[in-house]
Amino acid sequence: MRILQVIHQYPPFSSQGSELYSHHISNYLSGLGHQIGVFHLSNTTPRYPKRLEKRREAGIILYHCIDAGAYSRVANWPNQFLLNTFRNVLDEFDPDVVHFHNYLRLADNLVGLAKANAKAVTYTLHDFGLICPNEHLLREEGGLCHKNSANFFQDCCPTFIRTSGHGGQRFADLPSLARWRTYALNYPGKHRRFLLNAAVNIAETILGSPETTALVEKKEFFLTATANIFQDVDLFLAPSQFLRDRYVACGIEPNKIIHLRYGMCHIQPVPRPPRRDDRLQFGFIGAFHAHKGVDLLLEAFQGLGDVATLHLHGSSFDSPISSAHFKRSISKNTDGVIVHGRYNNSQIGSILAGLDAVIVPSRWYENSPLTIQEAQIAAVPVITADVGGMAELVQDGVNGRLFTCNDAYDLKRVLVSIINHPEQLQIFQANAPTVPKIEEQTKQLQELYTILLSKGA
Repeated sequence: MRILQVIHQYPPFSSQGSELYSHHISNYLSGLGHQIGVFHLSNTTPRYPKRLEKRREAGIILYHCIDAGAYSRVANWPNQFLLNTFRNVLDEFDPDVVHFHNYLRLADNLVGLAKANAKAVTYTLHDFGLICPNEHLLREEGGLCHKNSANFFQDCCPTFIRTSGHGGQRFADLPSLARWRTYALNYPGKHRRFLLNAAVNIAETILGSPETTALVEKKEFFLTATANIFQDVDLFLAPSQFLRDRYVACGIEPNKIIHLRYGMCHIQPVPRPPRRDDRLQFGFIGAFHAHKGVDLLLEAFQGLGDVATLHLHGSSFDSPISSAHFKRSISKNTDGVIVHGRYNNSQIGSILAGLDAVIVPSRWYENSPLTIQEAQIAAVPVITADVGGMAELVQDGVNGRLFTCNDAYDLKRVLVSIINHPEQLQIFQANAPTVPKIEEQTKQLQELYTILLSKGA
């Protein structure tokens, strides 16, 4: 089969969860004899001129579309360069199957183009981006959003949607006003934060607040664009049952979406290094984005530095907003906290070998975190929030611990319980669950593609 994978970013430009997953899937499908192409829009420099860079890597054709814009643009005007480039790639590669991953450029309707040019279209739902412009079902004040109907456009939705009114299209290559405001609110320097907020307030006075401007236009655009994708995709894949149920409640036909857990690359066990002291070694592995809850973890860990250490492995992945947020968070507590910074995924075995438990403190529902499953492959217990796909992967008191989502006090309670009774960790290790292998997942995908093609999709 000729299979084209489509994703916002791709290694080596970004190596977060969905990017690594699509990378592994592409390589294993290629190993089964299929011809694989990857179309992605990874941020890079220089941003101009707009161009398509094509190269071959390990038998896979990589199409890197550099269109000068931010890959997460959700706007109701089309990007003609992107549309034309994708159309040309479809003509050149001539795929049997187009498989979409994380992708938010709804106005550009790449799914519709794929439907018109390929025999089958699949879409792995890595987050809630098709029913939530903010991607994470998180409200502005930080609470979880519980939308569960086909009319899913709610008061928290408009924030990151851009419209062509008020000159928005003229500034298409710049971050949205909502992102500027988020950056200003998270900036660590007090005086510059004040100036940035003042500038954003002036801009909102002129252009209007993202929450209240052009609501009817935004709603019509987003619901229509999402409905078109729901219609044009032949099969959706949901890595968690929670995510599947939420999408069905919001309009996907139940027979068009299946629950299919991520397949994982099973790392070889790495011997545990000698301990430097008797303190328990907790760890966070991943991105320092606000919705990942690093600030919540730092708050919960306060006062525990004399009996445990907290190792932070990851980075802000070049996001100015996330970088500013992390700098503000880490400045409040450093006792017992060790920031290791960005890591290569090939190091994950060694990182896990040095930890007694991995903490996944995400503030959102999380689909099916790869970090949890990597830890479980290495038999490292996981402490995580009690919602979404996280709660599906960890059984409280059996193979790990759950705490109340977005509650630093309850997370601290769990940490103290483990510090006082470390024997729990041996029980959790013995009960480490089985995690699907990437080889099995690839064969499942191959079978699904074959079924879709045999039906004429």
